[in-house]
Amino acid sequence: MGEPDPPEDLGGSDPPEDLGGSDPPEDLGGSDGGGSELPGGRLSRRTLLRRAGASLGVGGAGALALPEATGSHDTSDPETRGVDADAEALAEDEVPYGVWHYKPVGGEMRPTAPINVVFPLEAATFGQVTATCRRAGLAGPPLEYVRFAWDRDRERYRRQEWTAAETAVGVSGRLHVRCWKLAGTASMQAHVDTAATPKHRIHTYSGARDAVERLFREAGWTVADPVHLGNDKVPDHDGFASVIRR
Repeated sequence: MGEPDPPEDLGGSDPPEDLGGSDPPEDLGGSDGGGSELPGGRLSRRTLLRRAGASLGVGGAGALALPEATGSHDTSDPETRGVDADAEALAEDEVPYGVWHYKPVGGEMRPTAPINVVFPLEAATFGQVTATCRRAGLAGPPLEYVRFAWDRDRERYRRQEWTAAETAVGVSGRLHVRCWKLAGTASMQAHVDTAATPKHRIHTYSGARDAVERLFREAGWTVADPVHLGNDKVPDHDGFASVIRR
């Protein structure tokens, strides 16, 4: 049986303005949406990858064969560049999923990273999505910046409901996911971070998307045809989101 869904975001107002134009303070533990760490604490990247080839019965981490994230072909951070000039993203209110995650800058919300994995929840719960990630070795909450997604039903931005990564800090890079429950679906932003030297940058979106697909496929979920959201983003996101069903 799946674990119960995490509590809804009960806040009644938009997030406070970022008066300095910088990221809000790192989230030190408040964004897990009720989730818990794996027994024994967070797994290191080395421990997680050492499990590659292991059976689902020992955690399903055999799906995670991640690209090396110690560096990037581009030294600038894709998040700081905003939306690609040629992106033709769907309007947030046209689809039940999120399209972007947002960063508060100067009192406005700036789209900074694409939603690249979505889960129709007709036969699953949000809690089952997060539990599958935890069983594969993704623990939360990690050290990270708070990000938001547009909730079309409530007509406001909401902070991430659940978030996890291979390690808390990601000194050598890490797979990092943020999740929202929106309109009866789950929307995920997945990426592989570069090494924290001293700050993470985006190494790959597509490699993280592939890793999440493998993770859920190994756990018995079905990966369907992707949905086009038009949210193309450097360095390597093609505007499609993987669709995963139980």
